Amino acid sequence: MRLLAVVLTVVIGAMLWQHFRYLEIRRNTVQDRQPLFYSSARFHVMTFLELAPEGETIAALTRLREQFEGLGQPRWVYAGQVAFAMDSEQLGPSRWDAVILLEYASREAYESAARRPAHREALDAFQRTYSHGMQRPEILNLGVPQFLLFRMFFDMLKGNWTAPALVPVFDAPESVRALMLNERMADLLRLAPVNDQALVVFNLMQPGTSEEQKANTGYGSKMLARMASLAHGPMHVGRAITLEGRAAFENVAIVYYPGVAYFAELLGSQFFQEIIGDKKLGDTLAVPTVPILSRL
Repeated sequence: MRLLAVVLTVVIGAMLWQHFRYLEIRRNTVQDRQPLFYSSARFHVMTFLELAPEGETIAALTRLREQFEGLGQPRWVYAGQVAFAMDSEQLGPSRWDAVILLEYASREAYESAARRPAHREALDAFQRTYSHGMQRPEILNLGVPQFLLFRMFFDMLKGNWTAPALVPVFDAPESVRALMLNERMADLLRLAPVNDQALVVFNLMQPGTSEEQKANTGYGSKMLARMASLAHGPMHVGRAITLEGRAAFENVAIVYYPGVAYFAELLGSQFFQEIIGDKKLGDTLAVPTVPILSRL
């Protein structure tokens, strides 16, 4: 009985440590204001924004936040400046400059707000906008850090105590992959002066065929193992809900990485390039951002 009590104490202590470790990252590094406990009726909306010509991201989002709050509208959970976007087949080419994540009391509250002329006028200041909903299960999201903790313990039992160092890919400078990677890495690193502590990727995902889903599971498992070891990973997971247009996605994952420099190194690594071919989805919109909510 004493041994069992010791084991339970250690397990509970580790779970509490993991919970507060990720909470500190969420609040202070990611600038994420998501409450941990909330009504199941709560409804989240991601809005992707393209600035008007000559627009400036911080100024435009500050003005939008003031307008929304003046209307008594939702909680601002997250705001990010975009590095680049990987286009969705359903949504077509895009040039997003910012993404915001808002929490409404309910879907009905969002739809009521979206019908108000003042709400539409606030968004009309942007060149283009696209909103997609998310139903965010409370228990599932509370459990994500604990899943990563036990994944880390499982890997340690297999002898994998730390994530392997990232080794860069060595391609010919003029190769298509090298040119694309250099462009992506430059897009990321230009945001280092804005925020060099965190990078948050918004993923809207539509699963592919059963074979593609099986391959994608292999990619996800390898990425989650690295995330568990290095204390980063999903901040929000949920079910995607179409609010405008016909684009259909099934899942949402909003994932934190420890900075633009790390993410650039990851993209250009042998590890990532060897597993990215297994990432198979029917369609996806992936948008890397850096947190800017504290500056609005």
